[in-house]
Amino acid sequence: MSWIFDTMQAWIRQKERLVKDPALKERLQCDVQPLDDGLSSILWVGNRHKARKIVLYLHGGGFQMPSIAGHFECVWNSYVLSGVESETEVAVAFLQYSLAPIWRAPVQLRQAAAALSEILDAGFGAKDIVVGGDSAGGNLTVQLLHHLIEPHAEVARIVLQEPLSAAFLISPWLGMDTSAASFRENDLYDMISMDILRSLAIVIPPGGDGTSIDEKGPDSWAEPLECKGPWLNKLGSAVGKIYITVGDREILADQGKLMAKTVTAMQTGVEVTLESNPKAAHDFLVVEGLFGHIGEETIKMKQWFKSALKKAN
Repeated sequence: MSWIFDTMQAWIRQKERLVKDPALKERLQCDVQPLDDGLSSILWVGNRHKARKIVLYLHGGGFQMPSIAGHFECVWNSYVLSGVESETEVAVAFLQYSLAPIWRAPVQLRQAAAALSEILDAGFGAKDIVVGGDSAGGNLTVQLLHHLIEPHAEVARIVLQEPLSAAFLISPWLGMDTSAASFRENDLYDMISMDILRSLAIVIPPGGDGTSIDEKGPDSWAEPLECKGPWLNKLGSAVGKIYITVGDREILADQGKLMAKTVTAMQTGVEVTLESNPKAAHDFLVVEGLFGHIGEETIKMKQWFKSALKKAN
């Protein structure tokens, strides 16, 4: 995983050249916290030793691709700087999880749960923690919330004394069903296509239920839209609010919208915010980070996150 550390270090060096404020530079340290499995680590963006609030970030890439510089820029702009502007110290626990196809489900869920446990063990309360991610990271976020409610048999249990403050899903990939209209309408225009999505089926089975591709049914943890069940009715016991952002020009748009509609209709007690950008394609928030641009998607995320911080304080 040395390329991930190299990516982070290169991003930090670039930021150090651009950032003039000494107080901001103190938040640009290469702070790596290995997890107990010896395979995964938390890459800290911001100062975890001074932080009052933590964002556990789970990156996208179909569970097969490592994080990119755009991810680090995205979390810096959206969460660390939002904390500075809100006078609340925020650090991002950026999980470096093991990649498929070598490591397959539920390994990534196990590592996400381990990262959350480390944050809790460090003394942060659930109300001080926000969890979220983009694309496959959005998928892993929902898996983690599922685990908090209905523990996965192969993952260490986590008992919360109260719900997590919030969660966010950025262009989430939530299942293998490609029948929704957004798949047909955007297949030729989005950065990911139905063919690419179908090729990712290998990273799911054997999934959380241990089934093969042919046997996979509605209990597959890595397909949250097909794995609703009674756990979703109890979502309010795991998280207080959820922010879902999609682009109307991405193939996954209808999955994110369906998740928002489902959680709202089930009256889970969770405050749901859905943002749908008619001009955006897949993962535009991270794309803005890749180009070093605080654009429309980043501004909307900052507004929501600042609101979440205000309510949590």
